[in-house]
Order: sequence, then C-alpha cells, then structure tokens
Amino acid sequence: MKTKPLALLVLLAALVLPTAVGAATVSALGRVLPRSGIIDIPGTVGDTVRAIHVNEGDWVEAGQSLATLSSAAGARQQLQQAEADLTETRRSAARDVEIARTRLETAELERQYAVNRHERILAAGDSEFISPDQIEARTLGRKQAEIGAVQARQNLAAAEAAATQRIRAAELARDTAQAALAAAEVRAPIAAKVLKIRGRVGMQINGRIELFKLGDTAGMNVVAEVYESEVLKVQPGQKAVVSAAALPAKMSGVVTGVSPIAFRNTIESMDPNTSTQARVVEVTIRMDQVEPLDRLVFLQVDVTIDI
Repeated sequence: MKTKPLALLVLLAALVLPTAVGAATVSALGRVLPRSGIIDIPGTVGDTVRAIHVNEGDWVEAGQSLATLSSAAGARQQLQQAEADLTETRRSAARDVEIARTRLETAELERQYAVNRHERILAAGDSEFISPDQIEARTLGRKQAEIGAVQARQNLAAAEAAATQRIRAAELARDTAQAALAAAEVRAPIAAKVLKIRGRVGMQINGRIELFKLGDTAGMNVVAEVYESEVLKVQPGQKAVVSAAALPAKMSGVVTGVSPIAFRNTIESMDPNTSTQARVVEVTIRMDQVEPLDRLVFLQVDVTIDI
C-alpha cells in the first residue's frame, strides 16, 4: 500500500515533464542562407552577354569579373580615345597658357621701359632740348604700355580659366568612358560563392532576370519563421538546433537577430494538419558549422529554439 503514492508521483511526473520541456522551446520552419544573404547581380539593361568567366560553385573575390558584355569593345575604344583627347587637351592648354604668360612678361617689360623713359624725360623737362611734344609722346607711350600690361594680365587669366574648363571637360569625357567600360564588366561586389548563373552568352539583358546569384558561404545562417504568438519568447543569444532529412545530424546555432516585422509565412509545412497560412516573424540563427550547409542553400529545415 505504501508504494501506491510513489507510483502515482512517478506517473504524474511522466505526464508533466513533456509539457515542461515543450514549454521551454519554440519550434519553427526555416531556410538555410549564406551570412550575406543572396546577392543578385544584374547587368546593363539593353546590353548583351558576350562571355561568362565563372562556373556555379566557384569562389570569387571582390571586384573579380564574372561576365563581359558586348558593349565592352566599344567602351574600351571610347576610353582610349578619351584618354588621348585628354592628353592632347592638357598639352594644348598648357601651350596656350604659356603663350599668354610670355605675352604678359613682354608687356611688363614694355611697360617698365615706357615708365623709365617717361620718368627720364620728366627729370630733364627744363632742358631746352626737350619739347612739350616729346613729353606728351612719352606720357602717352607709358599709358599705352600700362594698358597693354593690364590687357595681357587679363588674357593670361582668361587663358588659365579656359584651359581649366577644357581639361575638366576632357576629364569628364574620360570618366564617362571609364564608367561605360566598368558597366560592360559584371564584377563581384564581395568575396562570395557563385550560387546560380542565370545569364547565358548571347542573352540580351532586360532587367527582369539577374545574371548571377552570389552568397558568402564562409558563414551560414538559418532564417526561421517563428509564429508571431511565440516570437516574444525568442531573444538573441538563445541556442537553437536545426534538423532536416538531408542533414547527416542535427546542427547547432545561436539566435543573432529577431525581425521587428510580422508577415505571412513563406515556408509551408508538409504536415497536412498544419495551417498553410500563418503570421510569422523572421529569426536569424548563426550556425556553428558551415559544412554541409554551404552546399544546401535554401534547404528547408526544422528549428528548435531553447527559450
């Protein structure tokens, strides 16, 4: 008779324990993503793909060329011409400024010469050999030389301004050509893996389809869609476990972020007893291991978060 209370306690503990464990976790569906997310790489609308330089699965460095577009050849010629024009513009502008500077130097010498002659004749004004006409002529010569020097100085300033304007215009044309050539080379914005190539040689770019999908798979995340009714239980720093039929074992991670936006779920459960539509909040989990998740981007997984 004494064993019955003990058996009853054991039975009650067995019934309560699963409820306690369930209350200490939050379950959700999630998808595997690179830590950078998926980066769509477009091309210049209206251009055509001339060559693709990478394969799916390749690791590329930031700035590496992924594809060359058909406009590259014309853009390269345009850049060469623009650089040649800039060199010639700089040379001719420097020549024009030098000519204007030389003319100013000559005008200054003529002005100083006229000033000296005028001062000498004024000093000898009482001489019987100096006539008023001579004094007047030298006074006029001094004024004309001074006017000439002022005009030469203005001409030099105008030549320098015109030279600067011409050089800037040529530099702008060079920069525009450089931008056109850069646009004709599709490059990776970050170091990442080529996840998908949607572009094909000869394809005209219409802006609706990206050429490449990239992702930094050096670190992997799982984005879980937690029901909005449970999301307030989830906090950064909590441990999480991820499982899927494709994974050889359960994998661990840590919650790093909880989105402030609730929306309709995009991941649907295969369980027919589960509602296909629900309001959820995205929770980001940084996975402790990269392999084999880096080869299973977009894999649907089951997520359990310890709260």
